[in-house]
Amino acid sequence: MDPRPIGVFDSGIGGLMAVRMLRHLLPGEPILYLGDTARMPYGDRPAGEIDRLTGELTGWLLRQNVKALIAACGTISCNADNTLKKLSVPCFDVVTAAAEAAAQATRNGRVGLAATSATIRSGRFAEEIERRTGQAVTAVPCPLLAPMIEHGAGPDDPALAAAVAEYCQPLLQSGVDTVVLGCTHYPLIAELFTRILGPEVTLIDCAGEAAKAAAEAMKEQHLLAEGNDPAVTEYRFTALPPQAARQTARRMLGEDFTAIETRLLEDFTPRLLPLEKLTAFSTE
Repeated sequence: MDPRPIGVFDSGIGGLMAVRMLRHLLPGEPILYLGDTARMPYGDRPAGEIDRLTGELTGWLLRQNVKALIAACGTISCNADNTLKKLSVPCFDVVTAAAEAAAQATRNGRVGLAATSATIRSGRFAEEIERRTGQAVTAVPCPLLAPMIEHGAGPDDPALAAAVAEYCQPLLQSGVDTVVLGCTHYPLIAELFTRILGPEVTLIDCAGEAAKAAAEAMKEQHLLAEGNDPAVTEYRFTALPPQAARQTARRMLGEDFTAIETRLLEDFTPRLLPLEKLTAFSTE
């Protein structure tokens, strides 16, 4: 039995999709979420900078005595190997589990990948899928989607729908039957992808797959708290998310969450972050 929290982190609020799945699978597990909303998006940053920022986020979470970490961000998972491989606790990313799920789901071997520019540029996600399917992946960078979703755009937003339609064209032309949503924001607009690609195309939720894999591994490693009562989930952000983003977060979690405090955390002072406040949220 291990009562320490599971740490989940992302460049913004997209990782809340992983939190939602974790809470469904492991309701007795305390969770600590950290979103770097002050420096989001990460998708257009160089790999070295993403790795450095990831070191700041994971360093803070480790100081909170988490027992495991989930990098609930495709961009971080594909560009922060130097940091993620050196952590002192088990760390799960979104790539391996999603690649495995895609390989199992595809019927014709043609898999597409929709993700941020940095994720596509790294090549890691596509390589993991191709290693399992033996066929080239149709990888499409979607630079506009995560920022638009983060700022409140949903499936009914015409600009967002137009962007998704444009990004889906290479996927339609290549005849994919499975598409990995390689950014944790994208499952929130899965219905848009289905509307354009058609219901016969299987969508892989990288956040959900990562949460499932992490839950199974922690069970095998005897890392669970094994409590019977629902545990507390706490949320920390490097800047107060704007109102639109908070509404998006509520949609991601499937419930409301309430701001409870804003306080200085003296041990979290990222070099590139002018703000030294972490805004704390907790589920009711």
